[in-house]
Amino acid sequence: MGTPARAATVVGAGCAFALLLSPSYLPAGTDVVVTGVLPLSFFAAGVLARVLRPGHSVGDGLLAVGVLHLAAISGALLGTRVSGVAAVLVAEASAVLYALGFVALLDLLVRYPTGRHAWRAVGPLVLSAAVLATVVAALAVLGGREAPSVLGLEGDPNPVHVPALSPFSAGVAAIALLPVAGVVLLLARYASATEQDRAQMRWPIGTAALTAAGLLTTGLAEDALGPGTQTAVFVTAGAALPVSFLVGLLRHTEEADRLAAVEASRARLAEVADAERQRIERDLHDGAQQRILALLTRVELARGGVDGGGALDVELQGISAELRSVHRELRELARGVYPATLTDHGLAEAIRSALGRLPVPAQLAVTPGVEGRRFPVAVEGAAYFVVLEGLANTLKHAGDAEVRVRLDATDDVLRVTVADSGRGFDRPVDGTGLLGLRDRVAAAGGSLDVDGRPGTGTTLRALLPAVGRAGG
Repeated sequence: MGTPARAATVVGAGCAFALLLSPSYLPAGTDVVVTGVLPLSFFAAGVLARVLRPGHSVGDGLLAVGVLHLAAISGALLGTRVSGVAAVLVAEASAVLYALGFVALLDLLVRYPTGRHAWRAVGPLVLSAAVLATVVAALAVLGGREAPSVLGLEGDPNPVHVPALSPFSAGVAAIALLPVAGVVLLLARYASATEQDRAQMRWPIGTAALTAAGLLTTGLAEDALGPGTQTAVFVTAGAALPVSFLVGLLRHTEEADRLAAVEASRARLAEVADAERQRIERDLHDGAQQRILALLTRVELARGGVDGGGALDVELQGISAELRSVHRELRELARGVYPATLTDHGLAEAIRSALGRLPVPAQLAVTPGVEGRRFPVAVEGAAYFVVLEGLANTLKHAGDAEVRVRLDATDDVLRVTVADSGRGFDRPVDGTGLLGLRDRVAAAGGSLDVDGRPGTGTTLRALLPAVGRAGG
């Protein structure tokens, strides 16, 4: 645990200890243990989450909810031992902590299960809610005729009562409903989440919805079920809420770790495959191609020693032509395995070389973010073969249509686009080439998209991580 987490844990533990001792000096009939079940459950779940998944913001959120509410309840207990202005100051602190506990629960709900907000606007909204809750809670204390207590205990007359602030007393109850907004946002996140995330969201959504319903219908539930049954149901649901978050967090991070290991394994396999391609290309270039060129030289020297136009000269000329053809085919084969230009000069030059061999018109746009820049081997290989696959599909399906290739990169992302002006398609069909290309792009940490409609041509887009070095 980090220092803030340790400090929060120590504070929470002290408050929990005070809470457990409280029945010995509280007025008879005060069920503070029932009131403290929810914060105690959050605190315990938060400590376990910090131990098992240190640094995850969901664990931090669980701990924050528990510590803030435990501290607020401890403040309320302290308020029973003091009077006058001191009681008001303690009530102020207790009310603010209690309100911030509900804001922390709101933040936990909107961060679950990944630990990040699903929408950019949520962070500022949570921060605004924290500021508003602090102000409303502080003003509500000043507006009360008695020094208020988050435990609902009767207090002494408020010596600094400000009648004009009395309406803010109702605002405290509204703050307690902030988690309802969190449940609504969690449901919205569920609608667009992956099945993996949904599996970890169902139980927390159920327990959170039940707890929120309990907050909204406290009076009705008490009338229908009776005080004892209503309290038992609410306490059970409340205790299950942090447990559901903890279990979901553990399962989600386990699945995320497993997927990360699979992605890392795929990336290593892609790097090994590219390294092997480079080795085969070098072996073809330095071995077989050089031997063919040596044989071609010997044939040409032999032709110089025979009569021109004779049968032997014609035969040697045919052998020479065949050797040149074999050399060209072998060079194209080596370039298809892994182009030497890509290894030696980078992505932009390799694409220029590929377009130069294309029998149809082609336009290439290379932004300054790509020109002269080198990327990881797997990324360069994936980007190069995306372009080659796009060119092959154009030649196969679009005939002499014009081809446009664009290479664009920011600090983080390399974008590769291959578009043609051909006939397009009704539905994209992944052939063997595209399936293999998707795997290669995914192994490099990117994504591939194919788009096209009849009469509008076809566009192949790849997004790849652009963690690279400046070229030289």
